[in-house]
Amino acid sequence: MKDNLTFEERIELQKRASRRNAMLSKYSTVILFFGPYLFFFVLFFLYPLVQGIIDSFFFYNFGDSEKVFVGWQNYQNIIIYNPDFPNANLWFAQGLGHTTLFVVLTVPFLILIPLILALLLNKKPWGEGFFRALFFLPNILSVSTVCLIFKFLFNSSFGFIKTLPFQSDVVSAWIVLVLTTLWWTVGNNMVILNAGIKQVDRTLYEAAAIDGCGEFKSIIHITLPQIGNQVLICSITTIIASFNVYGQAQLITQGGPAQSTYMFIQRVLQMLRDVNQGVGGAGVANAMCILFALIILAISLIQLYVTRDKKDSHRRIFKKQHAYVKEA
Repeated sequence: MKDNLTFEERIELQKRASRRNAMLSKYSTVILFFGPYLFFFVLFFLYPLVQGIIDSFFFYNFGDSEKVFVGWQNYQNIIIYNPDFPNANLWFAQGLGHTTLFVVLTVPFLILIPLILALLLNKKPWGEGFFRALFFLPNILSVSTVCLIFKFLFNSSFGFIKTLPFQSDVVSAWIVLVLTTLWWTVGNNMVILNAGIKQVDRTLYEAAAIDGCGEFKSIIHITLPQIGNQVLICSITTIIASFNVYGQAQLITQGGPAQSTYMFIQRVLQMLRDVNQGVGGAGVANAMCILFALIILAISLIQLYVTRDKKDSHRRIFKKQHAYVKEA
């Protein structure tokens, strides 16, 4: 067939082949690096998410060959008490309440403490690299290792700190969970905030010093607005991570004492265990997870909306400050 092509048709085929080869050459590196990520993203995130949404509209137990479509009934069982699923409404409310309390207790400290550490490291003290690595080191440990350390550290019989009986006292249990989380994750936000502080234009501090602005005021009026994006990223990621708490409560307190530290994911797994006992439904557990994800998404969107105007105002303020510095 190619022998019967005209000269113009041969030229057109060559042009198409050249464009195809150029496109492959241009995007081959992108495909090489992005392809594996996309594959595992679809396999371990997108597919389970879509399948979970679909399964949330069915009633079934694990191992059942058939699923019964019930529509929004699973979501109604979560929100409104149903005697056929007496634990769904209670466990969802308790798990969400305990997890929200954990977020309230940890997130402010996980922003404030890393910020203080980042500001101190920005002073370039002796051994700056050592302290940065020291604070970040716990992040590379697994949750089981961290929980094992703190479980023995606060053990009431042979632990180094015996004044917090977390196995029998509710307040002590929450204190231990918060301290464990802070020690484990504080270094990640510290690195992000410290990197943002290093990018702040030094001329802004010089102009502020000329105007008689002290160090504390410089932090409030220069540093914090300039690293607003980093603070926002740390806030959103920390809130999402705190809402997904599981390991600390499961490995240290086992949800106790008196089920006062049962987190949401623990309640979902408890519902799944009840499924195997013929009490609940896997579809209800799926619905719990989907509704929980929507709550986290709503909180993140609200936070983005609330901070949007502030971010723009910071930009306007510091455009004026840059102009002032240039004139000076």
